[in-house]
Amino acid sequence: MSPNEPTAAILVVEDELLVRMFAVDALEDAGFRVLQAGTAAEALQALQGSPDIRAALVDIGLPDRQGDELAADIRAQRADLPIVIASGRSGRELRDRFAGNQRVTILVKPYTASLLLDALAAIGITPG
Repeated sequence: MSPNEPTAAILVVEDELLVRMFAVDALEDAGFRVLQAGTAAEALQALQGSPDIRAALVDIGLPDRQGDELAADIRAQRADLPIVIASGRSGRELRDRFAGNQRVTILVKPYTASLLLDALAAIGITPG
């Protein structure tokens, strides 16, 4: 990446403000630029307006749409975009649903900054 090239962004889609703030802080501390959304509608709008988004962190329980449905919408717009789905429920059902998709990983809540970064690394996303 050249010094004139903007840092690629991670889209954080989380309706719980404290959880979103934690994720944003962890990602920014790691060197990522972060865009935020509190709903699926805001996420899709951000995705359309920001072609430099390299990955999305999507909460499974959004107020206007389920996160796995949002993941499908994201796939319709950007089939290659890596997605981390965060869920407070058992990740087994979600893992089964996305089995075989190397560009999707599941992150079980509550998570630490290192687990978040590990989840991104698992789908090929690292800072820089």
